[in-house]
Amino acid sequence: MRSVHHVAIELCRFLQEERIAYALLDDAHSTGTQRIELVTGREDFQHIPVALHKFCAHSNLKLVACAREGRLCWRAFVSWLDSEQRPQFAAMAIFADLVRRGCALLEDRERSQDCDGESGAVRLHRSFLVATPAVEFIYRFLRCVREGTISESQGRHLHDCWLRDADGAAAQLAQFWDPLREGGVVARAAQDGDWSVVREIVPLLRASVRRYKQHRMLDWLYEHAARLREWVRPSGLWIELLVPQGTSKWEVIAALKERPLAPFRGTHTIVWQPRVPQPASYEDQDTPPCGRSVMLAKLVVFAVASWVNYCWRVRPSLARGMLAASHRDYDDVFIVPMRHGRKRVFAFARIVRHWTPRPDLWIVADAPSSTVHSRDTKPSSKAAARQRRHYRVQLRGCKSVVRLDARQSLPRLIAAVEQAIVAHLEKRTGQRLRLPLTAPQNPLATRVLLFFCRRRILGVSRLVRILFNSDIRCRLPTRLFMPRPYGIMVHERAVLGERVTIMQQVVIGGKDGDDSVAPVIGNDVYIGAGARVLGGVRIGDGVTVGANAVVTRDVPPYATVVGANRIVEAPLEAGADRSVTPLPVGIQRGA
Repeated sequence: MRSVHHVAIELCRFLQEERIAYALLDDAHSTGTQRIELVTGREDFQHIPVALHKFCAHSNLKLVACAREGRLCWRAFVSWLDSEQRPQFAAMAIFADLVRRGCALLEDRERSQDCDGESGAVRLHRSFLVATPAVEFIYRFLRCVREGTISESQGRHLHDCWLRDADGAAAQLAQFWDPLREGGVVARAAQDGDWSVVREIVPLLRASVRRYKQHRMLDWLYEHAARLREWVRPSGLWIELLVPQGTSKWEVIAALKERPLAPFRGTHTIVWQPRVPQPASYEDQDTPPCGRSVMLAKLVVFAVASWVNYCWRVRPSLARGMLAASHRDYDDVFIVPMRHGRKRVFAFARIVRHWTPRPDLWIVADAPSSTVHSRDTKPSSKAAARQRRHYRVQLRGCKSVVRLDARQSLPRLIAAVEQAIVAHLEKRTGQRLRLPLTAPQNPLATRVLLFFCRRRILGVSRLVRILFNSDIRCRLPTRLFMPRPYGIMVHERAVLGERVTIMQQVVIGGKDGDDSVAPVIGNDVYIGAGARVLGGVRIGDGVTVGANAVVTRDVPPYATVVGANRIVEAPLEAGADRSVTPLPVGIQRGA
């Protein structure tokens, strides 16, 4: 099972191969945290986003967030899926100078001089840097002061660093606090390993640290500019959950609040409900019909309420880096017009719609009306079918829309929602940093075929499938790659994961004339030309199916299939349970 410590080892190996000078200051193996902190030189600092993007593509990870926290500090989050297909995260902090409120607490120049002056230090390369115990101690203690707490594991590690180099750590403390006052209290606590007194004076330490460091106006201005950019381009995300009745909508929102995703500071639930007449009958959610003038007044009230709700509640949450989850906004008058006393909405509502705030991501849990009616008998099957039809019509032109299968169990639905959020964060990060695209792009012929396979236009879709000699009837994922879309047959009950690559003349179907079962394909699977995947088999993530191979039994993740069911096990680097060699904190593996 991959963990944060495994990601730290992979990152160190990657930086070694790329010949980027670094020093590892913190990883999950030493402190039990879920973050990785590195120090790098100023000459390599500007290339960190591209290096992280390349590392994630090499290690099958997702770079879901990467932003500047200061002039010389990058904060990033990488993600992967666990055994339950739920996203896991590792936080990264990569900096050259540790700056706080315009004061340089730890500079790259001081760190290099400390490494050069250390007795017995071995320089394997001119860019090879080793974080001494003294530098490691002061960095960890400054971080604890900044966070306002010192945990038991952090206290033990600080005590170990002090014992390894007490004189050097005392000299570092003298740069920030008076040795006869606050510095002496910290030194005695580090020597004894008892941090109870220091925990009580943490606010005093945070306030007095600025008296002993020179204030740099450029860094102070850059930090305030970064806060302004956070308001303009917030790190939070506004999602709109459109889920039919009886499909566990509130359970999904509760799960997002109970287990917030790591890139966000929390989840804020927003219920937007302007003052409208309540439905006379819950069965159809219909109100008495109103006139055109009354409806015009309602639309104006809805638009104004939408902007007030966005400016007062949504935007501040996004600026604080939170996940804002709502289930209703101005588009409610389009999706359920009968709720507001109209059978349909006229052109004025569509004009106003373009001037109202829009969510960053639409998540629609789609299910047949019969399934919705079987779970919740209050709305009639006719009302459920009408609502589902309005969902499809109104979201057809939106770009950031993810459709999920609401028929699956609640844990799988929650995992699918989290995966959709992570995928959107990855895409947004790549666009903001202008990172190069690593995913292959479908040719024009594939885009035409997938367009008509998704819409099922009467007559035209069948003609397009005949022209391409392909028959694809299953639910298609968001990212499906077909470099040569000719002669491809996919069963209507087949399940395709994300980023699946299907070559020409591939058949994914049933076996022995049984059409009730079909294959289930995982994520990041490559199916070569002329391959046959038959029956109710399950293909794990990252599997490579060779050209003209025949698969009639389950394939484990990251394996290769050649010939007739000949499964070659995955190499050690790609397996999920691979073992790694622990890398001691403070030691760099450089070349």
